[in-house]
Amino acid sequence: MPADSKLRDRRRSSRLGRSVDALTSADRLRRYMAKTGMTLAGQRLWTASEIKHLRRCYPDYRRACAALPGRTLNAIKSKALRLRITRPLRIWPDDNLKRLKEPYRQGVPMCELMALFPGKTAKQIWGRAAYSGWRRPRKPPKPTGLIADDTVKAKAFACKLTQRDLDDLAGTRGYFLRRPSRTNWKNINKAVELLEGSMSFVWSNDKEAPL
Repeated sequence: MPADSKLRDRRRSSRLGRSVDALTSADRLRRYMAKTGMTLAGQRLWTASEIKHLRRCYPDYRRACAALPGRTLNAIKSKALRLRITRPLRIWPDDNLKRLKEPYRQGVPMCELMALFPGKTAKQIWGRAAYSGWRRPRKPPKPTGLIADDTVKAKAFACKLTQRDLDDLAGTRGYFLRRPSRTNWKNINKAVELLEGSMSFVWSNDKEAPL
């Protein structure tokens, strides 16, 4: 028999041997898991009862965790994915994105946007807009009923400063992040100086006196 023919026979025999070894190993592994209820890594196999509970509870993961106390949240999510019971990804068609862009950037209320796109949640709309880099118009600060505070906040808003920016830059330690019950004139003065303004008193004779 030619040498090259012998070499081919040895290779064929070697591949056959490896295939037989693999089948034997797989069969041994199945018998081990059936006997112990564990994988070789020591992980507990899912039972038919657990899978039934998962199918019944999905997509309420909190309820699934309560029904399956021996399973972690990650394990439950992974099993749901392998069982193919997870919700499919919601793809936004190009025409829907075009319809969403301008109303979202103009500040149309979220309830109206959800009505424009039935089946979409507010979280999905925010997520898609954030992914596209769209921003909502800034909302003016809510009035407090304190004239000095509201005036300062309105000026900061006009200067494109957030209330956190105003508080950090003026060093007022959270004053402009809260809803004060009374005006703190020291903090107001710091903010006015930051915004390059000045305060004055208005007397009953309508004359102004610089503070």
